[in-house]
Amino acid sequence: MSIGSELTAARERADMTIEQLSTSTRIRSGLLVAMEADDFSRCGGNFYARGHIRAIARVVKADPEALLAKFDESHPAPQPDRVRREERASDKRPTLHSARPRWGLVLGAILVGLMGWGIMRLFTLPNDVEANASKTTPTPAVTTPAPKPSAKPSAKPTTPAKPPAPFRTKLSLTARGDGSYVTIRNSKGLKLFQGVLGPGSTQTINYAGEIRVTLESGANITVYINGTKVTPPAKRFTILPTGKLATPND
Repeated sequence: MSIGSELTAARERADMTIEQLSTSTRIRSGLLVAMEADDFSRCGGNFYARGHIRAIARVVKADPEALLAKFDESHPAPQPDRVRREERASDKRPTLHSARPRWGLVLGAILVGLMGWGIMRLFTLPNDVEANASKTTPTPAVTTPAPKPSAKPSAKPTTPAKPPAPFRTKLSLTARGDGSYVTIRNSKGLKLFQGVLGPGSTQTINYAGEIRVTLESGANITVYINGTKVTPPAKRFTILPTGKLATPND
């Protein structure tokens, strides 16, 4: 009986299918079918084939040594001489190496070129210096004229004095009794104030110029000019820019 038949009989005694054995041993089912057909070429060599046989024997409860002995009878190990010849042939195969630049030669050539240039400059340098010295022309002296004394600054112009601020008249009107309707204008008729002054109220105006006042009820208004109480000559009166009441003849 061949090793393939032995494997088939052992699997059937364990009452297992190819798929069940493949699951338990983690060997592909196609490879198991080939092994039971005595085709071990798909195992990758005797070493792997013996490992598969041991795994199968462990799962199906068979004697692995008996199965391995049966396998060795039909699949002897390769001859050592043949193996050695194959190894020597593989060692003698030419090995390709990537070409590397020879940096040593390149650096050597650069150093030789630099040394030659340095020696040449060493012997030609004195002649170059003498030639340049003979070609040098004297630099003419430049005389800088002495600076002229600057003129003294003239006196600053006198700033004219500012004109005094115009006199401003302070007019205060305080209502008493029932109050009064009041109109205050300047000399051009522009209204400075117009309205009713109720009892106890005060209207104050500061103005630089002539002030014209009209009182509807002069008896109910007390007039103060620049803080001084005055008595107007009539309901309509004028305060001059000097702060004085204009007389009827003005």
